[in-house]
Amino acid sequence: MQVDIIDAHAHLAPYQDEGDNAPADDLVTQMEMTSVDIAVVLAAAPEKGNLAATEQHNEFIADITAQFHDQLIGMGSVHPGDGKKATEELDRFSDLKLKGVNLHPVVQHFHCDSKGMDALAKKAADLDIPVLIHSYFPYNIAESERLYKSVVTHCNTKFILAHMGGHAFLDCYAYVEKRRTGADNVYFDVSSVVMMFAKSPYTENLRWLIEQMGSDRVVFGSNYPRYQLMDALEAFHEMGLSFEDSQHVLAKTMVELLKL
Repeated sequence: MQVDIIDAHAHLAPYQDEGDNAPADDLVTQMEMTSVDIAVVLAAAPEKGNLAATEQHNEFIADITAQFHDQLIGMGSVHPGDGKKATEELDRFSDLKLKGVNLHPVVQHFHCDSKGMDALAKKAADLDIPVLIHSYFPYNIAESERLYKSVVTHCNTKFILAHMGGHAFLDCYAYVEKRRTGADNVYFDVSSVVMMFAKSPYTENLRWLIEQMGSDRVVFGSNYPRYQLMDALEAFHEMGLSFEDSQHVLAKTMVELLKL
């Protein structure tokens, strides 16, 4: 199968009233309309202590990706505050065919340098699965610093920084410098951030940062259903990356990361 475009960040959930979630049929329809070959679908685990709901979310993602096995790939989720139970749930991911773990410090209410996060990062490294983690903290600079601390501490864990820092995306240059020292465990996810700054003076800055990081460490995402796939793709192309860099961001980087 020729893979030209992967949407590395789309949301689905068992309950349609859970914020930014929508039916899988709609996502697949949008994929067919925009020539997106594969979408990575995510669900965030609920509050700490609700282990049954966490398992239900992960099984939902597993079921929906089995149903659309040619088009959808799943990432599961846990809550770092659930300690050993969270790491044990990661052990189920292989059987559920879940390719990574999705974490959202803002929605799930945890700190990126917590003991639970520390344990999850170590477990993800042991299982060789990436951690896709929300990196947009508009009112909390301290959390960005906590995330950086966690990422550099766990150099054997592959982190995908969802939304590439949002409005503070230039702060992600710290990860560029880290890569230049030989630490190479960080990937940028451009979901939302390309839409936030579409048709703005900052588009060139986004392109520059991607080029500095290296397109082999950047992935495309729509953040569906908050943004439609067509709009996200148009915003991405407006950055004006070279054809070779675009190929990496749109598919090659994710193919290599997930070993597709």
